[in-house]
Amino acid sequence: MIERVGICDIIDWDKLILELSTVQIVHRAEHELLPEFTEWMPEIPRNISPNNIGPKHKAGDPIPGLSPITDMWEAAGYKTPAEGGTVEWEMFFPGHNFDQSIVDTFAEYVGLEKVHSCWISRIWPGYFAPWHWDVNDDEARLSKEPTKPRWHCHMGKPAFGHVFIADDQCFYNQPQGTVYRWDSRSLWHAGTNCGLVPKYLFNIW
Repeated sequence: MIERVGICDIIDWDKLILELSTVQIVHRAEHELLPEFTEWMPEIPRNISPNNIGPKHKAGDPIPGLSPITDMWEAAGYKTPAEGGTVEWEMFFPGHNFDQSIVDTFAEYVGLEKVHSCWISRIWPGYFAPWHWDVNDDEARLSKEPTKPRWHCHMGKPAFGHVFIADDQCFYNQPQGTVYRWDSRSLWHAGTNCGLVPKYLFNIW
Protein backbone atom coordinates (compact mmCIF):
# COMPACT_ATOMS: atom_id res chain seq x y z
CA MET A 1 0.00 0.00 0.00
CA ILE A 2 1.09 3.57 -0.70
CA GLU A 3 -0.21 6.56 1.22
CA ARG A 4 0.33 10.29 0.90
CA VAL A 5 2.30 11.80 3.79
CA GLY A 6 2.19 15.48 2.91
CA ILE A 7 4.34 18.15 1.30
CA CYS A 8 7.94 18.48 2.45
CA ASP A 9 8.64 22.20 2.10
CA ILE A 10 11.57 22.37 4.53
CA ILE A 11 13.98 21.47 1.74
CA ASP A 12 14.72 23.84 -1.12
CA TRP A 13 14.05 21.38 -3.94
CA ASP A 14 14.67 23.93 -6.71
CA LYS A 15 18.11 24.70 -5.28
CA LEU A 16 18.93 21.01 -5.00
CA ILE A 17 17.86 20.33 -8.59
CA LEU A 18 20.01 23.23 -9.77
CA GLU A 19 22.99 21.82 -7.88
CA LEU A 20 22.45 18.35 -9.32
CA SER A 21 22.39 19.76 -12.83
CA THR A 22 26.06 20.67 -12.44
CA VAL A 23 27.52 17.59 -10.71
CA GLN A 24 29.18 14.55 -12.20
CA ILE A 25 27.09 11.38 -12.23
CA VAL A 26 28.31 8.54 -10.02
CA HIS A 27 26.18 5.90 -11.68
CA ARG A 28 24.12 5.75 -14.84
CA ALA A 29 21.78 2.78 -14.84
CA GLU A 30 21.64 1.39 -18.35
CA HIS A 31 19.95 -2.00 -18.34
CA GLU A 32 21.84 -2.82 -15.18
CA LEU A 33 23.33 -6.29 -14.76
CA LEU A 34 22.63 -7.60 -11.26
CA PRO A 35 23.37 -10.90 -9.48
CA GLU A 36 20.63 -13.51 -9.47
CA PHE A 37 18.12 -12.68 -6.73
CA THR A 38 15.46 -15.16 -7.77
CA GLU A 39 14.75 -16.56 -4.32
CA TRP A 40 14.15 -13.05 -2.93
CA MET A 41 12.09 -11.70 -5.80
CA PRO A 42 8.64 -10.35 -4.95
CA GLU A 43 5.75 -11.84 -6.94
CA ILE A 44 6.34 -11.56 -10.67
CA PRO A 45 3.82 -9.16 -12.27
CA ARG A 46 0.86 -11.09 -13.67
CA ASN A 47 1.39 -9.86 -17.22
CA ILE A 48 4.89 -11.39 -17.42
CA SER A 49 5.29 -15.11 -18.05
CA PRO A 50 7.73 -16.76 -15.61
CA ASN A 51 8.72 -19.01 -18.53
CA ASN A 52 10.45 -16.02 -20.09
CA ILE A 53 12.59 -15.45 -17.00
CA GLY A 54 15.89 -17.17 -16.44
CA PRO A 55 19.67 -16.76 -16.43
CA LYS A 56 21.20 -15.91 -19.78
CA HIS A 57 24.79 -16.83 -18.87
CA LYS A 58 26.58 -20.03 -17.94
CA ALA A 59 28.55 -20.64 -14.76
CA GLY A 60 32.04 -19.24 -15.08
CA ASP A 61 31.03 -16.37 -17.34
CA PRO A 62 32.43 -12.95 -16.32
CA ILE A 63 28.85 -11.81 -15.76
CA PRO A 64 27.28 -13.81 -12.89
CA GLY A 65 23.86 -13.80 -14.57
CA LEU A 66 21.10 -11.36 -15.41
CA SER A 67 18.53 -10.71 -12.71
CA PRO A 68 14.93 -11.77 -13.35
CA ILE A 69 14.19 -8.06 -13.77
CA THR A 70 16.54 -7.56 -16.70
CA ASP A 71 15.47 -10.91 -18.12
CA MET A 72 11.89 -9.58 -18.19
CA TRP A 73 13.08 -6.41 -19.90
CA GLU A 74 14.84 -8.41 -22.58
CA ALA A 75 11.80 -10.63 -23.08
CA ALA A 76 9.66 -7.51 -23.56
CA GLY A 77 12.12 -6.02 -26.05
CA TYR A 78 13.48 -3.12 -24.00
CA LYS A 79 16.85 -1.70 -25.11
CA THR A 80 19.41 0.74 -23.78
CA PRO A 81 20.58 3.79 -25.78
CA ALA A 82 23.69 1.81 -26.76
CA GLU A 83 21.36 -0.77 -28.30
CA GLY A 84 19.18 1.84 -29.97
CA GLY A 85 16.60 2.03 -27.17
CA THR A 86 15.60 4.45 -24.41
CA VAL A 87 16.01 2.54 -21.14
CA GLU A 88 18.18 4.86 -19.06
CA TRP A 89 18.13 6.79 -15.82
CA GLU A 90 20.74 8.45 -13.61
CA MET A 91 21.29 8.22 -9.86
CA PHE A 92 22.73 10.67 -7.35
CA PHE A 93 23.96 9.65 -3.90
CA PRO A 94 24.38 11.60 -0.64
CA GLY A 95 27.96 12.40 0.27
CA HIS A 96 28.95 12.23 -3.39
CA ASN A 97 26.47 14.32 -5.36
CA PHE A 98 24.47 16.12 -2.69
CA ASP A 99 24.83 16.99 0.98
CA GLN A 100 24.01 14.48 3.70
CA SER A 101 22.05 17.19 5.49
CA ILE A 102 19.30 16.78 2.88
CA VAL A 103 18.92 13.14 3.90
CA ASP A 104 18.92 13.99 7.61
CA THR A 105 16.29 16.70 7.15
CA PHE A 106 14.01 14.45 5.11
CA ALA A 107 14.42 11.50 7.48
CA GLU A 108 13.38 13.72 10.37
CA TYR A 109 10.36 14.94 8.37
CA VAL A 110 9.04 11.39 7.82
CA GLY A 111 10.17 10.04 11.20
CA LEU A 112 12.76 7.62 9.82
CA GLU A 113 15.22 6.88 12.63
CA LYS A 114 17.72 4.81 10.64
CA VAL A 115 18.41 5.45 6.96
CA HIS A 116 19.37 2.30 5.08
CA SER A 117 19.54 3.76 1.60
CA CYS A 118 18.89 7.08 -0.13
CA TRP A 119 19.29 8.28 -3.69
CA ILE A 120 17.86 10.69 -6.23
CA SER A 121 16.92 9.46 -9.68
CA ARG A 122 16.82 11.55 -12.82
CA ILE A 123 15.17 10.65 -16.11
CA TRP A 124 15.84 12.84 -19.11
CA PRO A 125 13.13 13.61 -21.68
CA GLY A 126 12.54 10.65 -23.96
CA TYR A 127 13.86 8.02 -21.56
CA PHE A 128 12.32 5.73 -18.97
CA ALA A 129 12.89 3.11 -16.29
CA PRO A 130 10.80 -0.03 -16.97
CA TRP A 131 8.88 -2.05 -14.37
CA HIS A 132 11.29 -3.13 -11.60
CA TRP A 133 11.93 -3.18 -7.90
CA ASP A 134 15.11 -1.92 -6.24
CA VAL A 135 17.19 -4.99 -5.55
CA ASN A 136 19.82 -4.29 -2.88
CA ASP A 137 23.32 -5.75 -2.75
CA ASP A 138 22.51 -7.04 0.73
CA GLU A 139 19.29 -8.90 -0.16
CA ALA A 140 20.38 -12.13 1.54
CA ARG A 141 20.37 -10.41 4.92
CA LEU A 142 17.50 -8.00 4.27
CA SER A 143 15.17 -10.79 3.15
CA LYS A 144 15.37 -12.26 6.65
CA GLU A 145 14.46 -9.00 8.38
CA PRO A 146 11.01 -7.40 8.85
CA THR A 147 9.69 -5.55 5.80
CA LYS A 148 11.02 -2.00 5.68
CA PRO A 149 8.93 0.96 4.51
CA ARG A 150 10.11 3.37 1.85
CA TRP A 151 9.29 6.95 0.88
CA HIS A 152 9.48 8.86 -2.38
CA CYS A 153 9.21 12.60 -2.97
CA HIS A 154 8.37 14.50 -6.15
CA MET A 155 11.20 17.02 -6.20
CA GLY A 156 10.28 19.13 -9.19
CA LYS A 157 7.30 21.29 -9.94
CA PRO A 158 4.52 19.55 -11.91
CA ALA A 159 5.61 19.13 -15.51
CA PHE A 160 3.96 17.63 -18.56
CA GLY A 161 5.03 14.04 -19.22
CA HIS A 162 6.56 13.27 -15.83
CA VAL A 163 4.97 9.95 -14.87
CA PHE A 164 5.75 7.65 -11.95
CA ILE A 165 3.96 4.36 -11.31
CA ALA A 166 4.29 2.34 -8.10
CA ASP A 167 2.33 -0.78 -7.26
CA ASP A 168 -1.17 -0.05 -8.65
CA GLN A 169 -0.97 3.76 -8.48
CA CYS A 170 0.02 6.31 -11.10
CA PHE A 171 1.45 9.66 -9.96
CA TYR A 172 1.19 12.65 -12.27
CA ASN A 173 1.21 16.41 -11.78
CA GLN A 174 2.11 16.03 -8.12
CA PRO A 175 2.75 19.30 -6.24
CA GLN A 176 6.45 19.92 -5.62
CA GLY A 177 7.62 18.24 -2.42
CA THR A 178 4.75 15.74 -2.23
CA VAL A 179 5.80 12.71 -0.19
CA TYR A 180 4.41 9.17 -0.28
CA ARG A 181 5.10 6.25 2.06
CA TRP A 182 5.29 2.68 0.80
CA ASP A 183 4.54 -0.25 3.11
CA SER A 184 7.42 -2.16 1.53
CA ARG A 185 10.66 -1.06 -0.08
CA SER A 186 10.29 -3.87 -2.63
CA LEU A 187 7.15 -2.69 -4.41
CA TRP A 188 7.27 -2.82 -8.20
CA HIS A 189 7.50 0.57 -9.91
CA ALA A 190 8.47 2.38 -13.10
CA GLY A 191 9.04 5.90 -14.36
CA THR A 192 8.98 7.70 -17.68
CA ASN A 193 9.58 11.17 -19.04
CA CYS A 194 7.71 12.09 -22.20
CA GLY A 195 7.99 15.77 -21.31
CA LEU A 196 10.54 18.47 -22.02
CA VAL A 197 12.56 18.82 -18.80
CA PRO A 198 14.39 16.27 -16.57
CA LYS A 199 12.32 14.39 -13.98
CA TYR A 200 13.75 14.07 -10.45
CA LEU A 201 12.59 11.73 -7.68
CA PHE A 202 13.91 11.53 -4.11
CA ASN A 203 13.98 8.00 -2.66
CA ILE A 204 14.72 6.81 0.86
CA TRP A 205 14.18 3.79 3.12
